[in-house]
Amino acid sequence: MGIWDNAFKLPGHRELTEEEKELLRDLALKVNKRSMGTAASLALESTRPLHNLGSQALVFLLPLLNAFFSREKVERFVGLLENPKAAAFFIEELRAGEEHAEQRKL
Repeated sequence: MGIWDNAFKLPGHRELTEEEKELLRDLALKVNKRSMGTAASLALESTRPLHNLGSQALVFLLPLLNAFFSREKVERFVGLLENPKAAAFFIEELRAGEEHAEQRKL
């Protein structure tokens, strides 16, 4: 059975760096300030299987996006879209921000 142990294994995803976490926290804060946290988390959850396709679309559109963003910034977002741990972290931050906003209302 040794040859089949790794036949269908997918590679693991890397952990997020502190810089990436800070970027996602800032983005979640901006989304929650606009009261769009629920809609954003719903959209992310429902399109989870398509995140990798979205990252490849960014790679395809890289020449066009370079007019507006630096290449490094686009490549950073491509890496975040390809990593399911980044989406899970972002959704957690969105939910935490919503709960914090609800507590302030009370």
